[in-house]
Amino acid sequence: MVFKIKLHLLLVLSPFIFVPFNSNNSCNNYLSYLFISFSSDCYHNPDVNDNITNIIQRHTNSSETHHVQTQDGYILGLFRIRRDNPRGVILFQHPYNFDARIWVTQYNDSVAFLYWRAGYDVWLGNTRGSLYSKKHVTLKPSDSDFWDHSFHELAYYDLHATVEYVKKTTGGSKIIYVGYCMGAISGLIYASIKPEDASKSIQIMITLAPVISYQDAHGPLMTAIAILYKLQPLREYMGIYSVGRYDIWYLRLLRFFYLFFPFKKLLPYTISLFFGWTPDEMDPNYANLMVSHFGSEASLKVVDHGHQMHLDNRFQVYSYGNDHNMKVYGSPKPSLYSLEAIKLPVFIVCSYDDYISHYKDNERLFNSLPQEATIYGKLVVKGMNHFDYAYGKRRNEEVHNKVLQLLNSLCEDKSN
Repeated sequence: MVFKIKLHLLLVLSPFIFVPFNSNNSCNNYLSYLFISFSSDCYHNPDVNDNITNIIQRHTNSSETHHVQTQDGYILGLFRIRRDNPRGVILFQHPYNFDARIWVTQYNDSVAFLYWRAGYDVWLGNTRGSLYSKKHVTLKPSDSDFWDHSFHELAYYDLHATVEYVKKTTGGSKIIYVGYCMGAISGLIYASIKPEDASKSIQIMITLAPVISYQDAHGPLMTAIAILYKLQPLREYMGIYSVGRYDIWYLRLLRFFYLFFPFKKLLPYTISLFFGWTPDEMDPNYANLMVSHFGSEASLKVVDHGHQMHLDNRFQVYSYGNDHNMKVYGSPKPSLYSLEAIKLPVFIVCSYDDYISHYKDNERLFNSLPQEATIYGKLVVKGMNHFDYAYGKRRNEEVHNKVLQLLNSLCEDKSN
């Protein structure tokens, strides 16, 4: 009995005992993390805790850092994986509380590297406030005004400036846009409020897990967002205007704790609880890699904007309340973003198992787009949640390889 207890304690504590003296930090399955120091299924991944430029350089030998200034003064970081004589130029835009690292933190099979190896000139955008876009010509991140933006500003200023910069830098041809959740929403807003600019600059818009009303979104995350929205006066009183800063204490604690925590499988269960029940889909190889790079500050006003769309069941501009709306918009009710105004092809990718970007919501989105925008149809997958487009085992097989097939066919038609 005593031997069994000691053996059990050894299994539980083995990561704490051996990891500091061993370079292994990744494993092919979750069970092997219990024996990470000596399991043949475990290995050292140099991308864990490394910076994005080193990661890109290591895998592609081609890393460039650019900066673009928006019309309202934000200075956005932009990364490029250059490809000479490319099939096409692709701009990736990240989801909420993430940044460009989400596209390069799947080791050799990273999403950005997949498209680069397929022959594309890859650009990785960063929205205002995220880790690589924390500068402004007059404001500082400690200023409340720095965080006074919703989806609208991300589209009208950030995306417009970034798209035009990439287009100009690469020779003036149309680019391919890939937006993930927040990146997809801001992409749709940009294409609806600047339809002429968007159609001149973007060949096709790939929207991964977009949301236009959150009508069918559900789960604990939506409950948490509703609570955050009700606490808006308290947040402002306490001076809390953003969330998810990379070096904030609770994320530092999470990264330190999770590196040594033996029960890695708890993470995909937790993610599934909030984003869609697919706990077996998350790839164990990227457990530490993902956590080591998670966290990028974002405005809480963006969350509030999304919740307003959910409450009103409308794809609309930010609402300040009836009285203030009259001053800002000249109407007590915020105006809708006109999906019918979009003049470029939009390819929707969604999943039956996504709690946030529900497939029914995406069906409504597809039916709301003009016929010229839906000429390439849509892709609906199974067994993937909102998180799995980046870290799921089948993300390339079910999503990105199929997107590449479409893009390759478009680029071949363009060259002929």
